[in-house]
Amino acid sequence: MAVYWLGNPIAAILSFMLGGWLNQRYGWRLTFLLMGIPGLLVAILVKATIAEPRARRARECIKAAPPPVMADVLCSLWRQRSSRNLIVAIVLYWTMGLGLAPWYAAFMMRSHGMGTAELGLWLGVVLGAGGIVGLLGGGYVATRWFGDDERAQMRLSAVMIASIVPFFVVFLLHPQRYLALVALIPAVIVGNCVFGPAFALMQRLVLDEVRATPLALVLLFANLVGMGIGPQVVGILSDLLRPALGTESLRYAMLAMSFVALWSACHFWRVGRTVREDLSAARAPGIGAMA
Repeated sequence: MAVYWLGNPIAAILSFMLGGWLNQRYGWRLTFLLMGIPGLLVAILVKATIAEPRARRARECIKAAPPPVMADVLCSLWRQRSSRNLIVAIVLYWTMGLGLAPWYAAFMMRSHGMGTAELGLWLGVVLGAGGIVGLLGGGYVATRWFGDDERAQMRLSAVMIASIVPFFVVFLLHPQRYLALVALIPAVIVGNCVFGPAFALMQRLVLDEVRATPLALVLLFANLVGMGIGPQVVGILSDLLRPALGTESLRYAMLAMSFVALWSACHFWRVGRTVREDLSAARAPGIGAMA
């Protein structure tokens, strides 16, 4: 799962560096157009070259035993304490992360006077390299040291997410631009450590035939809530604080949003309380085992 999520930081390296340079040279409108072209080309490549190897097997399984009803799966996920807290934790974490991410560049340009080309290079390195180190490091630690202890994995994830807050405090309040960006590096590293263990556990808490459902569910809500509400909340807070704080309002709006990480960490910690019991139940046959 950690290797799967490497797509995000690798994309950050390319998009921030190239996007910052294009924006400074050609403006943001043409940059948006140009950055969308590779996605269309990749879509064509995927359609033309990738075949689903499980399609025939899936059809055979459907004939042998119909899959569980979607409503039953969703109810079971919510009744199971570990999966419920894990879904809430991830949605809250993405709300914080996706709420802040669109404002990094605006904050550094507004409060520190950086240009888009220089800032794109910095953010590409910080978010890209930091994300790769965090994902691979988190996956390694969870497998090597806590491979048989899911409770420890979730409690370590809770500690990691909670530790993001002091790093963001330094990033947002430090007056020196480069030291502020350096403070963002450990926040990105520890913030990415949790993805491998969290999504691997989510798939183990359910039966094999419904593993796609919790992943689809959490990504749906993470995008609807996180991407749909998170940036908007930061923008509204910034507008509300602007009469009192002026151009520094964005700084404190982002700071307020960073504390959502503590809320997410609480739910990760709660997963650790029940995960052993729920994993044992999930190994029992039948959809009811997830309850």
